[in-house]
Amino acid sequence: MYVGSSGLLKKYDEYLLEHGYGIEELVAKAADCLFKHFKDYQSIAFLVGPGNNGADALCTGLMLHHIKKQVVFYYCGEPDNFSKANQYYYDKCLDENLTLIYLNDHTIYEFAEDLQNYDCIGDGFFGFGLHSSPRGIYADVIELINSRYNKDILAIDIPTGLNCNTGYPYGAVLYATKTISLTALKEGYLNPDSQSFCGEIVLETLDVENVFMEAGLFEMVDDDYVHLHLKERKFDGYKNYYGTDLIIAGSDEYKGAPLLAAKACLNSGAGIVKVMSVDSVIKILPLSIPEAIGIKIHRLSETDFEGYQAVMIGSGLGLDLDAYNYLLDTLQYTTSPLIIDGDGLTILSNNLDLLKKQKKPVILTPHLGEFKRLTDYNDQDDIMEKAVEFAREYESILVLKGPHTIVTNGYESYRMTSGNKAMAVGGMGDTLAGMITAFLGQKYDPLTAVILAVYIHGFTGDMLAKKRYTVLPSKLSDMIPSAMFVLSQNYKIID
Repeated sequence: MYVGSSGLLKKYDEYLLEHGYGIEELVAKAADCLFKHFKDYQSIAFLVGPGNNGADALCTGLMLHHIKKQVVFYYCGEPDNFSKANQYYYDKCLDENLTLIYLNDHTIYEFAEDLQNYDCIGDGFFGFGLHSSPRGIYADVIELINSRYNKDILAIDIPTGLNCNTGYPYGAVLYATKTISLTALKEGYLNPDSQSFCGEIVLETLDVENVFMEAGLFEMVDDDYVHLHLKERKFDGYKNYYGTDLIIAGSDEYKGAPLLAAKACLNSGAGIVKVMSVDSVIKILPLSIPEAIGIKIHRLSETDFEGYQAVMIGSGLGLDLDAYNYLLDTLQYTTSPLIIDGDGLTILSNNLDLLKKQKKPVILTPHLGEFKRLTDYNDQDDIMEKAVEFAREYESILVLKGPHTIVTNGYESYRMTSGNKAMAVGGMGDTLAGMITAFLGQKYDPLTAVILAVYIHGFTGDMLAKKRYTVLPSKLSDMIPSAMFVLSQNYKIID
């Protein structure tokens, strides 16, 4: 299953057109998918906008007409403004003498009188390309239907007026009882609140070549991905086989961050974990995590990084000159996969060009606030597009933490189906950074390692949230081995 923002879905359509598909052909394929959702109704009114969403409605209605259904099209806008596909199917409907009624300030009263005669309304006014609240006659029709019509309303791809990226309305929105999402889920549908406007959401993939990832859409990660990629523990495996990992983190002010990261790293299967930190952390490390090895932090050289399969830096490190130097040393000398988290990202935000000189895999784990410091992102931007652009420009793997966390290397992109609001607790990111470190140390492909860690992190939180209002990072860490066991057995959690 794939998901896209409005910008990515537009690029996907452009990709198909550039690779041999005609727009009329794509509309016909969409209508093939839509037809089965409308065929059980006897009389259908289609709302037809000027774009390709309206073309989908016209083509679907034409197919229904061929099986003797009563179809009426209500359209807005002048034919001169119709898209190419819309004009094509509009002409076909005219040729077959279907009823097409132009909605204006006068005909809307006739529409209101006829409204209850229809078994179903098909919403083809606007698709994912809408970026503002419907106005004028569109808003009037929406208000009329919402207030007077109590039968089924089927939205083609997206309810008119709904923001494709957020799942919230721009203003006026047509409430659907069912939404048939074409090609991929819309990013906004990941927001549970969108169901208030969409009703039941059904995904229909068009009969086209499988180029979702190649064309830029995001794959949704679920349990099946873990079943396919999570390795079994070898019967003769030993601690060195599962990786020796280094965590450079913590300060006198933030002693908990390295402890959370180290504990999660061990619980995620790492063989040996070493923590490089200030004296105050090293003193309490044996009492908190006796399995971890402490090293006093100091200016680093090439020899300090020998023998590690993965290195993480940044969690609770601080923002002083020493922290800056530790990050520079690490970027310069380590050859292992490197995770940069927390304060490391803040320091990096003024030195992003350092990323372009790296030959090793670099994984960045910002939350949205940190991502804004790393980029010029603002809340009006397309977050999925921005994430891809950033990862590609800086040749890194980006883990953009939040609802349905994004993982992308700029060419392959994913969103998680695990995780929940109970996990919004300080220290949760430190735990995730430790988990990513562990998976990188266990000889997974870097992108696979990151996806597994992020998904299992959320999955573990989901297990705990079944009986908790909030989930503490320390409790989540203790549950990681159980969650991995559940996933490795290839079965779902039983309530």
